[in-house]
Amino acid sequence: MNIPGINPTPAGVAGNSAAPFNYGVCPCHAAVQRSRDLVATQRASTIATIDRTAAAIVCSKDIAWAGPASEEFRSRLDEFRSKAALLADDMEATHRLVWGSA
Repeated sequence: MNIPGINPTPAGVAGNSAAPFNYGVCPCHAAVQRSRDLVATQRASTIATIDRTAAAIVCSKDIAWAGPASEEFRSRLDEFRSKAALLADDMEATHRLVWGSA
């Protein structure tokens, strides 16, 4: 029976199909992939920067320099190296979360 004003085909959230398992039309999959791609791009860039920073810190160890300023400089570089390592670990954890393998 067709009743005026009543749509026999219900609409889902945001105009998507009301069928809960009709993944062929769900925009969520494309959004997830875009997010994964963005995280992967940022991860690669961050890891490359961390690697270049680590190489610069290693090279700075060869600088012939003594005194309080050099000790402070090296201390700060060691602290930065530790923080960069933590960032690299966090990036790996984020990667695992995004890909569902955490």
